[in-house]
Amino acid sequence: MDYIAILEYIGVFAFAVSGAIVAIEEEFDIFGIYIIAIITAMGGGVLRDIVTNVGIPVFFTSYKTIPFIIAGALLAIILKGKVKYKNLFMFIDALGLAAFFVSAASKAIESNYNFMVFSFVAGITGVGGGVLRDIITNRKPQIFKNDIYCVAGVIGVTILWFIYPVVGLETAQFISLIIIIAIRIISYHKEINLPVISA
Repeated sequence: MDYIAILEYIGVFAFAVSGAIVAIEEEFDIFGIYIIAIITAMGGGVLRDIVTNVGIPVFFTSYKTIPFIIAGALLAIILKGKVKYKNLFMFIDALGLAAFFVSAASKAIESNYNFMVFSFVAGITGVGGGVLRDIITNRKPQIFKNDIYCVAGVIGVTILWFIYPVVGLETAQFISLIIIIAIRIISYHKEINLPVISA
């Protein structure tokens, strides 16, 4: 199993947990919980594959992600309402964000995309599923609020873009992962947010 595949499976598991948590908070039934978990975990990748016209989205041609989605949603169900696990869920979500941004960015580099397409592919993969989740559950998409979330991913993969020709792709991937996770966790715990412009 290659490094990028591992990152993607981590991302799928993490975002399935994230989606299931939101579904539980919205009091969805067990079927709804798993549907939201699937949409959160795979929605960004499906949107990416559609926009970049690579054919049938990978999610519909491979079943390897299904066990990770099942396990992620199950973990959220088992640990639901446990305040002491809030930091664990937050870390898992940050890990998923970083994994999806970096794996998509790496594939974009291998496909010789320019920087604009590279940025779009990484961004839509990293946060597309979360946006779909929030729309379906009738929430304001979190990435458009004051939380430093998508911005963390953009910073991380932008750094990856500029350093990989110097340090190599694998080292750049690792550095980018650490940067994204660190920015997300530090901004969350220190309550560092982007400014909100009030009307």
